[in-house]
Amino acid sequence: MTKALLDDPAALAGADPAGMLAAVASAGAQARAAFALAQQAAVVGSIPDTVVVAGMGGSGVAGDVLAALAFAESTAPVVAVKGDRLPAFVGPGTLLVAVSHSGNTDETLSAVEQGLKAGARLIAVASGGRLAELAQDRNAALVLVEGGRQPRAAFWSLVVPVLLAAEACGVLRPLGSQVTAAADALDAGAAELGPAIPTAANPAKQAALRLAGKLPVVWGTGQLGAVAATRFRTQCNENAKVSVVSAAVPEADHNDVMGLEGGLGPDRELVLLRDLAGEHQRDGLRVAVVCEALGADPVVRRSGDAAPLARLAGLVAFADFTSTYLGITRGVDPSSIATLDRVKAALATRPPDAGEAREARPGPAGEAREARPGAGQEASW
Repeated sequence: MTKALLDDPAALAGADPAGMLAAVASAGAQARAAFALAQQAAVVGSIPDTVVVAGMGGSGVAGDVLAALAFAESTAPVVAVKGDRLPAFVGPGTLLVAVSHSGNTDETLSAVEQGLKAGARLIAVASGGRLAELAQDRNAALVLVEGGRQPRAAFWSLVVPVLLAAEACGVLRPLGSQVTAAADALDAGAAELGPAIPTAANPAKQAALRLAGKLPVVWGTGQLGAVAATRFRTQCNENAKVSVVSAAVPEADHNDVMGLEGGLGPDRELVLLRDLAGEHQRDGLRVAVVCEALGADPVVRRSGDAAPLARLAGLVAFADFTSTYLGITRGVDPSSIATLDRVKAALATRPPDAGEAREARPGPAGEAREARPGAGQEASW
């Protein structure tokens, strides 16, 4: 019955009322539009000493992508920060890229306030909101992105401008051809994995059926495979409303594998997202030995030998489609995030208790930094 659901266009449409599948299938067009918008922003700047990308949830993943791409070519360390506070090293030599699809993410705004006080150079990526206003007030670089989507459905709207901002500041080499290749890879992914392709020929639908009723254990190889594994986890969290375990190879071989000792059993399923071109030469052996030890026949998705961003696009498309189909097989609306909305609303209306007040921290020059305002308190920019 579930397989029939995935292969029935009318039933699929009814199970996905807000059109998450359509959003995933349009990722290639989204990447191209983001490229055009980012070029209009004309961001320029000198090479920073350090780069910090501040963002949460579906916006924050842009920092993971930049860190993965910068790993092999940037002399400036890149750190993704997902929270209210920035590292102590942030200062005048830091490029702070703040990403918030809505422009109103409390944690990101708090981090930006701290970064500006420390003298960091700001580039803001948002569809509007308080972050855009702040960037304009401070004459900071602002890249406006398309709104109207949930952040996780705006992956490429957010990732592309962050990467191009890093390119403009000398952190990454020119990316124009990579963005084009990634958009083409996303189109190819939609043609292979989209709702019109029957389960018998659709790896994402097949994977969703294997994962239904089980705990997915997702491992990624290489820097980009690790990002894709995290993306798979968070997409399953939001689209399918299930818990997922994710890790990177080879670190997973030193700890996570012990949680599977004795085999996966009937309640878990191993998923491998392999960036073959980005793997260490021993990673293939590592994966083979672990699968043999566990008696595992995992769900496997492999990238090709294209440019890095195109390889990531292929893995992310698989994660996005699979997680959406998994939600549909479970009978949940892939777009609904009722609990998350409830948490955000509560935090936006409740001031912190006296015992939760943030302590001042010493700044880079040894001076005390003022405690930042919490939710419900007015911030002075």
